[in-house]
Amino acid sequence: MKGGRCKAMRVLVVEDEAVIRMLIAETLEEAGYDILVASSGVEAHRLMTQPGAVDLVVTDLNMPEADGLAVANWAREHNPHVPVVFVSARSDLLAALPTGAPCTCLAKPFSMKQLASAVGDLLGG
Repeated sequence: MKGGRCKAMRVLVVEDEAVIRMLIAETLEEAGYDILVASSGVEAHRLMTQPGAVDLVVTDLNMPEADGLAVANWAREHNPHVPVVFVSARSDLLAALPTGAPCTCLAKPFSMKQLASAVGDLLGG
């Protein structure tokens, strides 16, 4: 995707744990995606109001200030069909996810291969 041949899909990574945020962002960047990162739901909301589409969101469900469901709802205000990958160490949160737009769930800990596969599946490739 790099080299100007085609536009890279833009993925917003929202994770309050710095190490996990970095691993997710690096993995997806290496896979050819254009990455935006946010350390909180509030920061993600600010990024989503800037010009340029977000093609997919990877978000932790359990974060201070604004959780992953709020992040998904804000993203879907701009694009009702944006796919979301929810991640969480709490399986009770994963069980209560909304339906509608495409989404998937990954329970922490997950492998970077699982993440890349989930993102690829939701983006159709």
